[in-house]
Amino acid sequence: MTSTSQHIALDIIQPCYNPLPDWEKSVWLHFQEVQKLLPDVNIKLIIVNDGSIKNVSENQIEYLKARINNFEYINSSPNHGKGFALRKGVEASKGTFQIYTDIDFPFELIHIKEIYEMLKNNNTDIVSGIRSKNYYSTLSPQRLLASKMSQILNQLFLKLPFNDTQSGIKGFNRKGRMIFLRTTIDRYLADTEFLALAAKSGKLKIIPHEVSLRDDIVLSKMNFSTFLLELKNFFTVYSIIFRTKA
Repeated sequence: MTSTSQHIALDIIQPCYNPLPDWEKSVWLHFQEVQKLLPDVNIKLIIVNDGSIKNVSENQIEYLKARINNFEYINSSPNHGKGFALRKGVEASKGTFQIYTDIDFPFELIHIKEIYEMLKNNNTDIVSGIRSKNYYSTLSPQRLLASKMSQILNQLFLKLPFNDTQSGIKGFNRKGRMIFLRTTIDRYLADTEFLALAAKSGKLKIIPHEVSLRDDIVLSKMNFSTFLLELKNFFTVYSIIFRTKA
């Protein structure tokens, strides 16, 4: 890992599990674009490998280390899930603000700039991506059902200020970081647990922000066993929130 002594303003945190071939070149390409959007911001990239069994090699990590001044690679094994990997990355982050997104930068890169500026200028603790209509048009029937059911359950049981909690891109300041590190869900619903804990505290300013997928992103299908596991995890989140003091 290489780094500068200059204070880090923004940590970008990415969980990684069995990524597509040549993912490191895609990361470098998109990271350069983010730097162009925020030329005066000192940005660190933190990638957490969540027990990948293919497509992650030492050469690929060295490729990124050679090109990104502020880069940290965390190798976590065995595989635990996206929530677990994100906690590892958030725990390692020391910047003023954090934004997490997937390894393929699936959302339009301008949203990273928008979220950063909202955190910096609007006295906001958490900015949560809300998926635009174009997102749902790309979903498989299984993913669409899971997304809509998640929103219904959020509305019925968690009483969140907004129902879309699973966009996969969120930003926060140090107050939000402390809440994220209290999450316990290891898989996808760590997103929901995070927002539910933050909302229940009543002390953080949480702002939704509409985000759109990049045109070349194709989302994977969700199998039925994963759907059932995430449904179980939702009620785990509900029980955690129900017994947690604000």
